[in-house]
Order: sequence, then structure tokens, then C-alpha cells
Amino acid sequence: MGKSADIKRASRLIGKTGKIFQILFGMFTGIFLISIFVLSALRNTLSTMTAASQTDFDFSHMGYLTAKLADEGRMIDACIVFLIFGVLFSLMLTVIMHFISRIFNKIYNDYSPFLPEIVKDLKVVSVLFTLLILQGSIGFGIIAGFIFWGIIKLYEYGCELQNQVDETW
Repeated sequence: MGKSADIKRASRLIGKTGKIFQILFGMFTGIFLISIFVLSALRNTLSTMTAASQTDFDFSHMGYLTAKLADEGRMIDACIVFLIFGVLFSLMLTVIMHFISRIFNKIYNDYSPFLPEIVKDLKVVSVLFTLLILQGSIGFGIIAGFIFWGIIKLYEYGCELQNQVDETW
């Protein structure tokens, strides 16, 4: 087996694995959405619970807004806010995995990895992934943005070279 066959095999594996993770993150998104609807529907019933049973859970590691709502005694609202952020996070991961899977399926199915469609998909992945990283750290987000920008520029150059090779054949 040559390098081309190895790349095709790896691309197929990554494409299928990406699809599995896309489905998994999509299921998490659905579970979070259902939980939001259930909590919203049961808000009045759950709000009548005694304060002692509500204060055992620590919301401090779940973000500023969630912790603030919990400190004010608005536990249901804190849970709903946390779940909304969970929906956004898992939805973003679902979209990222969709595009990653699409990129590697294109590499598997086409004659070259240097295609304009792959560059477009890489741009989407890089923006979304950089946004995810920026949530945790501005410094790492900036570094990731520059790394993705460099990879995209390399891919654009690879597309130009591929066009030149295709024109000479």
C-alpha cells in the first residue's frame, strides 16, 4: 500500500468517526433541549421545594451567571441557564463534527485533498473551533486562530498548485 491508500484509509476512518461524534453531540443537544423544556414546564412545582434541599449542589464552577442565579436562590433558573449553555456548546460541537466529517469524506472520495470545498469547510471549522477555545482562554484562542489561518493559507496554496497540475495534464 502506498501513501495515497494510507491517506484514503485514514480519511475514511476519520470521516466515519466524525459522523459518530456528530450524532453523539446531536443527541446531547436534544437531551439538553428536552431538559430545558421539562424544567420550564415544572418550574412552579420545583420552585416550591424547600431551600435546604436546593442548596446542596455547588453552582460556582458552572459560570458567573449560573452561580449568581443560584446565590439568589433561583435554582431552577440557574439550571436552565446552564442547560442553555450546554445546548449551545453541544450544538457547536455537532456542527464542527459535521464539517470535519465532510472534509475527510471529500478527501476519501476525491482524487486530491486540495479542493476549494475543503478550504471553505476548513474556514467554518476554524472559526467555530476558535470561538470554542476563546470561551476558555483569550490567549489560546488567538494562538488557535493564527494556527488555523496558517493551515487555511497552506491549503489555499495547495489548491493553486493542484490547479496547475490539473491544467498540465
